[in-house]
Amino acid sequence: MRFSPLADPRLEILDLLGHAVWITVPEEVRIAWANHAAVALWRAADLDELINRDLTPSPTMRATVQQLRDRVAQGERFGAERTIYPKGEVVRVYMSYAPFPLPDGRVWLLVEATELRDALDPEVVRAAEAVRYAPLVVTTHALDGSLLQANTRARETFGNSFSFQGIFAEPGEGARVLAEVAGGEPFFEDVEVVTTQGRRWFSVSARPIPDPVTGNPAILVSAHDMTARIEAERAKDELVSVVSHELRTPLTAIRGAIGLVVGGVAEAEPELRVELLQMASENVQRLGRLVDDLLDVRKLAAGGISLTMADTDLADVVRGAVEAHAPVARAKDIAVETDVAGPMPVFVDPQRIQQVVLNFLSNAIKHSPAGEVVHVRARVIPEGFRVEVADRGPGVPAAFREKIFRRFSQADASSTRSVGGTGLGLYIAKTIVVMHGGRLGYENQEAGGAVFFFELPAKAGD
Repeated sequence: MRFSPLADPRLEILDLLGHAVWITVPEEVRIAWANHAAVALWRAADLDELINRDLTPSPTMRATVQQLRDRVAQGERFGAERTIYPKGEVVRVYMSYAPFPLPDGRVWLLVEATELRDALDPEVVRAAEAVRYAPLVVTTHALDGSLLQANTRARETFGNSFSFQGIFAEPGEGARVLAEVAGGEPFFEDVEVVTTQGRRWFSVSARPIPDPVTGNPAILVSAHDMTARIEAERAKDELVSVVSHELRTPLTAIRGAIGLVVGGVAEAEPELRVELLQMASENVQRLGRLVDDLLDVRKLAAGGISLTMADTDLADVVRGAVEAHAPVARAKDIAVETDVAGPMPVFVDPQRIQQVVLNFLSNAIKHSPAGEVVHVRARVIPEGFRVEVADRGPGVPAAFREKIFRRFSQADASSTRSVGGTGLGLYIAKTIVVMHGGRLGYENQEAGGAVFFFELPAKAGD
């Protein structure tokens, strides 16, 4: 929709004003109409040139304009000094904002601007613009916590109206910190805050300052998102705890079994000695799998894992994995039923794909109660082939579903959990499948348990 003085009677009056007035489309960050003074301010030859000018706004500028629209739509009236750059020229102006409602219900932004001709300190202008568009939260508050000023990132993060104490996830903590800072004590700490995107962890710095406009006591706040770092630190702590537990368990079994053999306890009982050595051997293999998983994760993080691709029958890979896990299933009194029809020609790394199936089987057996059945199925789908492993366990808890394929993720990461594991297997499995151009996921069953599956494209030409 292009405005002209003839399109809306309101514009005829605005066109007569001696100061610059224009109407901005917030969603597109473009000028839809401007009076003669605004055309001159923007150094345009005429209105057509101005409204067709490519402003190429940055994401931050786009967010700023949309925030202005939202604030005026809520009835707020305000103004601010801004810097504009018509045809590369630096012009400092004072802008005020008001809503411009359209007949179809949309609200555009009416901007009035007056050029500031007094000489300004360039450093002051640069500093103000740097704070306005800085990639961190910068706000100023009165001593009661009410908002005096907020930059673009702050309004993106906390909305257009918020108090200092109101950003804290715990209201009591916010009130305590406000009292401390208002009393002259600076504050610097990582805290949980409530943002427009939910709860996050921010590094918050707050200190008392004089308000640059009024000189009254105020509070300057700067903050940036630390959620990723804090989650990484927690993951590291959980990794140390989980890996320590996973190492200690087989080492204890190995030490006990070998100690009994060396001590001569089983010297007169050959069958017991074989059983103890078999126990030690199985736990050595368990340690080997743990080390292999850790090495795989390191390689994946560094992009160093490689695939040895070959023409493969996916059905054979699945059957081989089932046979390899048969002793583990029997030991836990779990039956494994297969429905695998072949051939299923694929071009994959057979060892890596078998690693995925083995991970599915291992999880299904661990989480299924004794006496239950684990179902393994491989079938043809329009996109290629699909392999499914269904268990009779508790299913995937709702709180765990979003992070199930992340590194070191476990539904129960406590040291008292009933089922072991490092939380690496599904992360590795998904990465392997994605590297093959496939898809991996899961579905909870209504009758209980979960179905984990992956899909691979058929071999080209088949």
